[in-house]
Amino acid sequence: MTPSFPVSIPTPDGPIPAVVHLPERVPAPVVVCCHGLLSYKDSSKFVAIGEQFSRAGIGVVRFDFSGCGESRVVQRESLLFSRVRDLRFVLDYLQHQAWANGATGLLGSSLGGYLALLAAASSPHRIQAVVCWATPFDLSRIKLALSESEELKQIFPPGFPLGSPENLRGLPPIPRVLVIHGQEDETVAWPEAEAIYRQVGEPKRLLLMRTADHRLLDPHWRAMAMKLSLEWFQECWPGVGVNGQ
Repeated sequence: MTPSFPVSIPTPDGPIPAVVHLPERVPAPVVVCCHGLLSYKDSSKFVAIGEQFSRAGIGVVRFDFSGCGESRVVQRESLLFSRVRDLRFVLDYLQHQAWANGATGLLGSSLGGYLALLAAASSPHRIQAVVCWATPFDLSRIKLALSESEELKQIFPPGFPLGSPENLRGLPPIPRVLVIHGQEDETVAWPEAEAIYRQVGEPKRLLLMRTADHRLLDPHWRAMAMKLSLEWFQECWPGVGVNGQ
């Protein structure tokens, strides 16, 4: 088992709770995991990603966006503003860690994939690769849910706006993007994955999993998504293999 440990990333609006998984050899490249709208850093898939990737020589940081999990960070302006801000603070934190070699990737699920693409497009941080699982191209359903869902009203301030951009039509051709989506996704229709794939730049790859749902609950599909995601990052960082070999 590779070492993992909790960290608290400071921000002006409160600390971001996170967990770091490190490989045996550091400094190492690092993948930052971005969870979805109502998920959190300790979901089983992100814990498994942290363990598997770190065994293969890649560090992982998983964290709670404001309003989720253990986070008490104040949400400001809009949903997208708050979460992009959180992600940028995490990327800032990485720049000052001796165990990070400066090579950074993003792996996002659902809304987290959307945020990963925004960060890769607009953040001053250099992102070498992005992986998106079950990611929407358009956020109109989330925008509607913010105003109508009783569950979301318990989490977000009354009238809390979505923010912008509400879709990825203006996204520049980001290179090195892997898009993974289930064709039985009940939350985000799989043609949205095709729209993302058309929007991003080369090199890119699209994997549609015939019977996978939004959360990739089937162990077969989840294992495949993790394996192909790891291989995608390894292609971007040649020489990184098991235990950093």
